[in-house]
Amino acid sequence: MELSKAASQSPGTQEFIAKPCALRVGIKDSPVNKVEPNDTLEKVFVSVTKYPDEKRLKGLSKQLDWSVRKIQCWFRHRRNQDKPPTLTKFCESMW
Repeated sequence: MELSKAASQSPGTQEFIAKPCALRVGIKDSPVNKVEPNDTLEKVFVSVTKYPDEKRLKGLSKQLDWSVRKIQCWFRHRRNQDKPPTLTKFCESMW
């Protein structure tokens, strides 16, 4: 157990073995896109739901004076922001 924990925490090994392999097979090193900060939407995302229903979307739309579509996009981008990039997942799975 301790060995696997130590291996996952050593970025040097991942940098020298896993990352070049990933880049060689065509996995791109993409940056994590940050979502536009919004305290109201962040509070709903963290404390209420990550997948708001239509009624909640309409309420947030009126509250923020944003379109429902823009709020849906914000929630989708916020959920994707929490996902680790493909390159990171590849490097972790090589262990």
